[in-house]
Amino acid sequence: MEVAHRPPEELAVFKGLRRDIGFGLGVVDIKRTEVETPEAIARAIERAEKILGRGRVKYIHPDCGFWMLKRNIADGKIRALVKGRDLYEGRS
Repeated sequence: MEVAHRPPEELAVFKGLRRDIGFGLGVVDIKRTEVETPEAIARAIERAEKILGRGRVKYIHPDCGFWMLKRNIADGKIRALVKGRDLYEGRS
């Protein structure tokens, strides 16, 4: 689900789904050339889990493909995505 530039409250409609249903969240905005910080990505994951419930976020990824971005920007966003996930999970 695309959540990088959507209000986190929109996730609340999915809170009532069966607990065994996990979510994949787009936490990197491909419409902007600014590279997100790992801290911003970790906060986005944390906000989503507060709304959906602990352990429901199974995957994190960009909102969509990187086809419109320069390679160095896309690479930077992917590095930030990994660092943000690691930060959220306490691995960095």
